[in-house]
Amino acid sequence: MSRQIQYLIAALAVVAILGGVVYMGTRTTVYFRTPSEILAEPEAFRHKPIRVGALVEKGSAHWDAQKVRLTFRVTEDMEHFIPVVFDGVKPDMFKDGQGVVVEGRLGDDGVLVASQVLVKHSEEYRAEKSSKSKGRSAMETLGQ
Repeated sequence: MSRQIQYLIAALAVVAILGGVVYMGTRTTVYFRTPSEILAEPEAFRHKPIRVGALVEKGSAHWDAQKVRLTFRVTEDMEHFIPVVFDGVKPDMFKDGQGVVVEGRLGDDGVLVASQVLVKHSEEYRAEKSSKSKGRSAMETLGQ
């Protein structure tokens, strides 16, 4: 086989691999919608899997431990709201005003029936002040 044909085959293989990587990267990228986007065109989202990123409206969360059901409303601007129903264990860090990403399907009644609720949290870590330390430094606590 001539050298040019070998280079051509190698170049085609590299292009095919790179094309596959780019294609898979776009297929696994997951976007979320805002309540305003969904409420602007609710028919486009009904009965289809969607992901909504928003804040839990303050005062809207209700946890029913007997039914293991969490209900709340999500918003991004305190003007557009989507009611959410989630049957499952309430996430530990879930609270009013918290950022969430909700996966589920929008029903005919406008309620988002969630299959998963992911709680967003700050990347900052702050250690809680212990009542035992009462202002002592970490070095004092370690006995140094």
